[in-house]
Amino acid sequence: MELALETIRVLRRFKNAVLEGPPGTGKSHVVAAVADAWEAETGRPLAGDGRGRYAITLHPNTTYEEFVEGLRYDDEKASFVRKDGFLRDVISRAIAAPESDFLVLIDELNRANVPKVFGDLLLTMESSKRGTPNGTEVVGGMQVTLPYSGQLFSMPSNLYLLGTMNTSDRSIAPLDSALRRRFGFVRVEPLIGDALRAQIVKTDGREAADRVERSIEQLTNLNEALRRCLGPNAMLGHSYLFGVAATEGSVADLNDPLAELRQAASKPTVTGAFWLEARKLDGGSHTQLGLPDSTPGGKRGIIDSFYPMASNGVPKMSRSTPDTHDNLEITFEGEKYLDNLIRPNPSGNNHKLYYQGQSASGEPFSAAISGFRLDNKVHVWLRHSDHTFELILIDNVGQAVKALKAISIGPDGWHEETRASQHGPARPYGVIDLAKLKETGEARRDVDEDAEWMVWRYAILPQLIDTAMQVGASNLLTKETRQAWLESAKASDTGDRWAAFDDFLASLSIAIVEEGHGLTRGLSVIDIPAGAISEYTSPEEPDDAEDDDDGDQ
Repeated sequence: MELALETIRVLRRFKNAVLEGPPGTGKSHVVAAVADAWEAETGRPLAGDGRGRYAITLHPNTTYEEFVEGLRYDDEKASFVRKDGFLRDVISRAIAAPESDFLVLIDELNRANVPKVFGDLLLTMESSKRGTPNGTEVVGGMQVTLPYSGQLFSMPSNLYLLGTMNTSDRSIAPLDSALRRRFGFVRVEPLIGDALRAQIVKTDGREAADRVERSIEQLTNLNEALRRCLGPNAMLGHSYLFGVAATEGSVADLNDPLAELRQAASKPTVTGAFWLEARKLDGGSHTQLGLPDSTPGGKRGIIDSFYPMASNGVPKMSRSTPDTHDNLEITFEGEKYLDNLIRPNPSGNNHKLYYQGQSASGEPFSAAISGFRLDNKVHVWLRHSDHTFELILIDNVGQAVKALKAISIGPDGWHEETRASQHGPARPYGVIDLAKLKETGEARRDVDEDAEWMVWRYAILPQLIDTAMQVGASNLLTKETRQAWLESAKASDTGDRWAAFDDFLASLSIAIVEEGHGLTRGLSVIDIPAGAISEYTSPEEPDDAEDDDDGDQ
């Protein structure tokens, strides 16, 4: 049955009704549809249509004095006088027009202390206790004495109260049983699938529906998963997908932590690139970087990527013997530094890069990287055709590593990870596929894609996170912790739906990730780095291989 018609039927039976359901399901908009259909369904004109002076939104500070009657200060009389509240004013209008019906919208019904706000009205509002208005008073029905005016009061039968209530809001108390039995409750479900698509076409046009076509499918998919895992009150409303016009003005840039690297690698002399995540470097000036080497088990090291190397025009094609070192020339921020060193690590089974070269004018490399600039960065080395190197330091390590891993796969790239040790967690490293580096920097959003991205990034996902956090189900939203949650909740059959949702978010270049630990742990929406979609959709790879990096990072 159409929702407006169902609501009218419930109102006629109980006189009072509540539209309840998840936020964003259009509960407040149902009022207009009810008003439009009222006379055709009931045969009576509707003088109060639930809008304007016939609508009120409750909140925690709403009082009986504002809603029914009370003492309020009068500036002209410079004293407190009794005044009618919102509902009593409406009731006076209903009594004066007995030939018409009056619909009153009470939005966000459960956000106030409802028994306290309604007060005496609780005894008079039931259908069986209503009286008949005759133009000047209400005849029959339950009567009560109002505390401020001392007048007898009863509720007219031509007044209908329609409340709305968000069932997912756990920050407020539920309605008590005394109030619940005086209302009929109409469940408002989110529109899904074809019904949602048809309504968007009807409201916003075919172009708007085409713009959010993927979102229609995935909101439907997500709500089915939420219903199964968290119950019907955890679902998300469909209103987010209405009114989604194409973006006007500037379109958001993609998150690209490798922008500087892409520009530097576009030089015609660049023939290769490789990288290593660094934490705290060794040495008093923090200029000694441990380099993982290959292992007998087959894990590749990063050291061999430096060969052949050159410094001051002198090439070195392969490693020297363990008791010596090799010199390499590194360009950093436009300045060339000669005779940096690579040699075996005397305290471990890896090698070290010593950033200790000098410029042609005698300036030490250490001066350019003072202040521990090399710590907690990703170090990327670009190989030039003359076998010298250019150093690029990248901040935002976490997202940069994801992006680097994504372009370090395929025929011309690879990535590995050192073994975690007593000195710290594992460090990723790899060789970049230059073609992929260029390709992943070419993606752009058009105005339709940007509009869809904004709806999910700034509206739907924050609501989803808030809902999951309220019910203690944050582990459901991240793919690293989801499977264990689903198994404990006996909801593993929804795994495919959640995987599809992850893939959809990744197609929008966004993801939900877990950050923090313990009491500060929380979920955040992040913009996936350009080209790194596979790092947010593919399953985590096991990390059980041996590594040679005993490291001092």
